[in-house]
Amino acid sequence: MYGIKAIVGKELRRVFKDKKMVMSLFVLPVLMVVGIFALMSVLIKGRTDDIEAHEPVVYIANAPTSFESFASAAGLTGYIEPALESGDWLDNAKAGLLDATVDLIVCFPDNFESAVMTGADELASVTIPQIEVYYNPSEDYSSQARSVYQTYFEMYKQGLLANRFGDYSAVMMFDVTDNQIQDEDKAAGKMLGMMLPYFITMLIFAGAMGLGVDMIAGEKERGTLATMLLSPVNRQQIVLGKVFSLSILAVMSAAVYVVSMVAAVPALMKSVGGEDALSGLSINFTGVQIVQIVVLMIGVVLLYVSIICMVAVFAKNVKEASSYITPVYLVVIVVGMFTMYSSAEGVMYKYLIPVYGSSMAFKDILTREITMPNFLAAAISTYVVAALLVLVMTKAFNSEKVMFNA
Repeated sequence: MYGIKAIVGKELRRVFKDKKMVMSLFVLPVLMVVGIFALMSVLIKGRTDDIEAHEPVVYIANAPTSFESFASAAGLTGYIEPALESGDWLDNAKAGLLDATVDLIVCFPDNFESAVMTGADELASVTIPQIEVYYNPSEDYSSQARSVYQTYFEMYKQGLLANRFGDYSAVMMFDVTDNQIQDEDKAAGKMLGMMLPYFITMLIFAGAMGLGVDMIAGEKERGTLATMLLSPVNRQQIVLGKVFSLSILAVMSAAVYVVSMVAAVPALMKSVGGEDALSGLSINFTGVQIVQIVVLMIGVVLLYVSIICMVAVFAKNVKEASSYITPVYLVVIVVGMFTMYSSAEGVMYKYLIPVYGSSMAFKDILTREITMPNFLAAAISTYVVAALLVLVMTKAFNSEKVMFNA
């Protein structure tokens, strides 16, 4: 036990005495996350303001008198009425949609006025005129113009129906009122459950990856690991000391990322007008949930750290370890992403799958859908796989061929 404590202390001192490591682990993540979100906020808000301030170039052909009256009353101005005598005006306007000099084209049919002015006592002779609208969905200005005019056309339609029937409510038939009844904690947990397991996977692995490679492959390359192996400390204790110290540092690094994101996301949402998505969001964990999260989190950290350490053990140097760890990291991320859009559906064997099972268990804990057998399956499989990896590393540490690159 003393050997494990000594190794953990040695590794933590080595990291915290190195200003560059402290900067990369605890300072740069904050600057990076806050800086990226601040930049995103500025860029998104700037783009949104630009679209809203843009005066759309809209062609409205063959506009009926009723629409002109509506446009005047609604304050809809600035659209262009093309000269219909020019037969190629529509082709030119469509070309303008492609080169972004035109934002929207609206073509009313010739019989529009007579069709929509049919009275309630002449419904048998009613025809439905088609208004042709052309826009370019790949252009923001054009999409915004279509959205704005779609709202105007709905208002125009309501006015025409009111003229035909005397009252717009005569054609509404009925209205539907939505009343939401839900468990707020479960709703908040479901929102977190989509993203949190993925971020846990990504941040813990990313935080431990560079340190783990340097802690083992780097020391092999520098020759300091050979000196440690010749010490009276049991080699299994060396392995556990490396794993535990890297686990502590990985959790601390991930915590810095999480705190930075929690602080930056509300500011980003507020700057782009999405603060309503966070309003009323409250998260309350039960005692059982907290215990389950802590137990599973410790297992996940040990598993990811063991994977990284094992890769580093069998690599001859830092460069080789980095090349091996990158595809492993990608596999772990992909598996974590699957949990965002999939469900284990209560099938126990899925919770036994390393990485995937623990991510699904996290998701179910947050949504309060976890069952004790499924939780135990995920937790036990995670700890068992981590223990097996530690045993493999211990065996490798006892191999002179592996440890001294013989």
